[in-house]
Amino acid sequence: MLPIEHRLTRREDFRLIYKNGFYAATDGLAIKFLKTDNPRTRIGFPVGKNYSKKAADRNRVRRILREATRINLCLLKSGYDIVIMTSPRKKDPQFSEIAAILKKLFIKANLFI
Repeated sequence: MLPIEHRLTRREDFRLIYKNGFYAATDGLAIKFLKTDNPRTRIGFPVGKNYSKKAADRNRVRRILREATRINLCLLKSGYDIVIMTSPRKKDPQFSEIAAILKKLFIKANLFI
């Protein structure tokens, strides 16, 4: 599970990232990220009803995204706020596939150390 100090939860923080952040996308996943003064990297996972009407499906993809991010957390640069978004057409995701795509996306956005 992703540690609490690395979670992005406040609506104002999400709004700031959506407004001022940089964007990168690949294979059904996208991220918006913004450099902050916070010494830790915080990550948020908005999965809305446009992904699926069923809460169980949304929660499952959120758990997969969190775990794939937790594995790469020690490699991420510190001081960033990141929002990881998934496409509605990315149904029934597999963990290994999501982890590989997420790693490729972090490299593309130059967020690895």
